[in-house]
Amino acid sequence: MSFPSLPHPDDVTGLAARVLQAFTRSSRNTLADLDVYRGLPLETMFPAPHRVPDARVTTRWRLPGIVSEDIVFTSLHQPIEPQFAARYREKYGSVDVVYARRIRPSAAPPRPRPRLLYLHGYMQPETHLEELSLLVGMAWLLDMEIVQLQPPYHGRRTPSRALYGGELYWTADIVRSIEALRQTLLDARTLLGVLLEEDPRPVGISGISLGGALSAALTCLEPRFAFSAPLIAHMDLAAMLRDAPVLETMRRELAGFGWDVGAFRRFVGDIGWYDLAPVIPVERIRLYAASEDLFFAPELVEEMRRNWGNPAIRWYPCSHMGFIPRLPLVLGEIRRFTDRLPDRA
Repeated sequence: MSFPSLPHPDDVTGLAARVLQAFTRSSRNTLADLDVYRGLPLETMFPAPHRVPDARVTTRWRLPGIVSEDIVFTSLHQPIEPQFAARYREKYGSVDVVYARRIRPSAAPPRPRPRLLYLHGYMQPETHLEELSLLVGMAWLLDMEIVQLQPPYHGRRTPSRALYGGELYWTADIVRSIEALRQTLLDARTLLGVLLEEDPRPVGISGISLGGALSAALTCLEPRFAFSAPLIAHMDLAAMLRDAPVLETMRRELAGFGWDVGAFRRFVGDIGWYDLAPVIPVERIRLYAASEDLFFAPELVEEMRRNWGNPAIRWYPCSHMGFIPRLPLVLGEIRRFTDRLPDRA
């Protein structure tokens, strides 16, 4: 007697996302406005911060031996496309303020330790439970100060018109999506400047899922990061659109606008994304991947690795969502990786 096979965990996650997205508004068709981005120099498309803004640091809560803080500053992001620039100012005011949660020891560590700037995944809700379990757990297992950036349209940066955090981040409104990508990368580099101005100890970059793709991009843009550890991700945006179960609504809407994955790939190439290459030494990069991942195809993770000069990689025999329960093991690997770096970077 045969039994029906269970659905793949990644497909189940995609179905849950589609149910939630069924209650959201349709995306605006901005394909006709994309020419303004094509052919721009990389330093214009993905600029470095031109200054370190004033940042406000406030205590959120304290537990024995550990403190949670907010780091808040105004984003340096300036949209390129004129119509979106007006929309950004009129409708998305909350996105202009950058929030980062920092988990740190309440007392100075007995020896200098690196810090980690961490980027979470798409549509992650940023609950107090997540902060107390994931971020505190990361700080403890890594013996590091953890700073989690809230990307645009997530957490406290979610506009009032959005049903949930991340609804407006990566959608068939390609102008808004590309500007959200530009803003995330700039905000992360600006936050790095804030941290280094406050304390010269090295800062590494890591992220999971979409946050992993963003941390991979930052590996190619920001040489000040001391190390890089992208988790279950590659940085091929067109393949992400093609493969990720949670992006079915985006694929369907773009098809309705007359765009397929190939058209999206050509646009992403036109803005220089596929020209990005690591600016961090290969020995300071470590990749972590899932061999049964439906979000980020394992063969493309391997292709990125080869293009990056073959940094070390650790494969886990699981799905994309099955990687989450393995995070304690992964963090142990990252701890050993960073402890072996010269100068404990």
